Amino acid sequence: MERHTPNPLLVPGETCWQITGTRRLAPLIDGERYFATLRRALINARHRILILGWDLHSQLELVREDPGDGLPTRLGELLHALLERTPGLEAWILLWDYAPIYALEREPLLFGIHPWRQHPRLHFALDDNHPLAASHHQKLVVIDDALAFCGGFDLGKWRWDSSAHQAEDARRRDPDGKPYPPFHDLQLMVDGESAGALAELARARWARCGEETPAPSPPPVHDPWPEGVAALLRDQPCAIARTQPQQPARDDQAPEREVREVEQLYLALFARAERLIYLENQYLTSTTLCSALCERLGEAHGPEVVIVLPRETGAWLEQHTMDILRARQLERLREADRHARLRVYHPEVPGLESGCLMVHAKLAIVDDRWLRVGSANLSNRSMGLDTECDLCLEVTDEEGRARIAALRRELIGNLLDCEPQHLASAEREAGGLIGAIEAIRADAPPGRKTLTPLEGAVDPEWERQLPDERLIDPKRPLNVLDVGDAVLGRRHLPHARRRLRFGIALVVLLAALAILWRWSGLGESLDPQQLAEQLTDQLHAPWGPALLLAGFVVGSLLAIPVTLLILVTALVYGPLAGASYALLGSLLAALAAYGLGAYLGRPAVNRLAGGRIHRLSERLARRGILTIIAVRIVPVAPFTLLNLLAGASHIRLRDYAIGTLIGMLPGVATMAVFAEGLMALLRRAGPEQFLLLTLALALIVGLTLLARRLLTVFVEQR
Repeated sequence: MERHTPNPLLVPGETCWQITGTRRLAPLIDGERYFATLRRALINARHRILILGWDLHSQLELVREDPGDGLPTRLGELLHALLERTPGLEAWILLWDYAPIYALEREPLLFGIHPWRQHPRLHFALDDNHPLAASHHQKLVVIDDALAFCGGFDLGKWRWDSSAHQAEDARRRDPDGKPYPPFHDLQLMVDGESAGALAELARARWARCGEETPAPSPPPVHDPWPEGVAALLRDQPCAIARTQPQQPARDDQAPEREVREVEQLYLALFARAERLIYLENQYLTSTTLCSALCERLGEAHGPEVVIVLPRETGAWLEQHTMDILRARQLERLREADRHARLRVYHPEVPGLESGCLMVHAKLAIVDDRWLRVGSANLSNRSMGLDTECDLCLEVTDEEGRARIAALRRELIGNLLDCEPQHLASAEREAGGLIGAIEAIRADAPPGRKTLTPLEGAVDPEWERQLPDERLIDPKRPLNVLDVGDAVLGRRHLPHARRRLRFGIALVVLLAALAILWRWSGLGESLDPQQLAEQLTDQLHAPWGPALLLAGFVVGSLLAIPVTLLILVTALVYGPLAGASYALLGSLLAALAAYGLGAYLGRPAVNRLAGGRIHRLSERLARRGILTIIAVRIVPVAPFTLLNLLAGASHIRLRDYAIGTLIGMLPGVATMAVFAEGLMALLRRAGPEQFLLLTLALALIVGLTLLARRLLTVFVEQR
């Protein structure tokens, strides 16, 4: 049964930003084709080159054979050569100011090593105008406001590959000469009004970052469309859909409203599908989109759903976070597939010794009527946290549908190792795409590249350890209350706020006392040096360290704030030894209370703690190392109470010890530095000591923000 609806699918302000006209549109499959085409387009540039990206590398080899035109093949060298050759040309590069977690994978931009600031007409900026844990994920290149590229491709060092996706290809090496696994992606090239609109989007992003904004290019007097590239479609309306997170006002700029056109467009496409939903993507973790697919799979006469994903979504971190979230969604989809219309595949490359063929494309083809390519993953963060940009067009004539069907078969054929004509014939015989793929797989000889059903199984231990998905793949910008709610539940957040206010008040009080000792008579009547020396004599005796560690255990059980114990330890022993002793003492105190909680049992601890703590105990029992790290960084209950609850909830001792050690390390280290500055200020009160104290306070704030960020930034969008 077909689903007929008179309402248009592409609606500006709802499912897209605007609908523009494109004279020509060409999909560029895989890096060999895209980067070579991009190079020819860059050479044709006369006025403006605009590049927006999540990743970028100046040493990217755009082509792997000598093109014979005398111009460089590496991206950075090519741009410099073009700027020198064409006096009126400018290049503008806006790169996501990436999180520290990706620093080792990126080209260094620090310590004077900077490849993008060596020409006066090459403008480079890092885009840091994002909410917590968000990223700029749009991948755009615009030439003279007349030609544009949009899709999943970054101009990064591990993106080039041929459509053959061979296990071994001598050309597939990064700038350091190291091989990397096969890589599949897709980019759309458009011209006309669509290119001008994408240039407008790029300039708006520059303006939002507070940087100098590139001026519009003058009307082109030449055609920048590269020679030798045939258009798939001509004179088609093309919709532009965005994700833009809500953001408060910054400096003199107005607040940025939330835009979820990418999500709404996906929901509209899924709802309108009659025969086939074909998806290629890196991730499959969006709860909203998977719910929509589940609804369609539950219908008696809904469409077939074929999804191609990578076997593993990335490196170790992604495999132990995003792959687990993907497995949860796959389980939901398979439970909803009561009519056997779902297939989820991953490409299998024979002879590949390590890694897998990375499916990085962000593609949707629905009924061979709608074609969608862009930067957005099928993840929660791409729906409401990261900045994204997708292109989508609808064809209404039979010739246009035949062209989109041919594109779909070429894409599947590259991964299934079959000719598009063979796939078309198999579809006719089987009556659908799923039957065709299964028939070709069954007839394929061993050792051939193919599509293999994705099981999506994950390690149960890592499934247990993974915290709430709102921390790993958030749907919208996070704040500290969201983190506390995700880890422990909203009922505990008021107490967390009280603890935070108490900590701020303690710092303010210490600073006020320091000022009083410096500029009042208090310093003459009370000598902190003598007080510290009295305690120091005892703790520096042979039995001092044992006495100190025992003091941590006893003091903690007596509910003395552990922060005070850490501060005293750092004052007596100095920053390095003090931090070491304090960390060990805190760990011993935590383990002692943990043992007491295990001995007393859950009912006794609940009676001691009160009914409000019951849900906290339940959550601790279900979670592991990451939750303990979180509750140490974001204190939601007193130190001793948390220790008792952990023991009573039967969380593993190993998990608790590791989580406590890691979670308390930043706080202990910063308290040690703070104590050194405070003690120096109390003793001498010179300008240098005031500076040290100020730096310590800044370090405390900075590490707190960094800890919050690291709890939420776990993957690469993209």
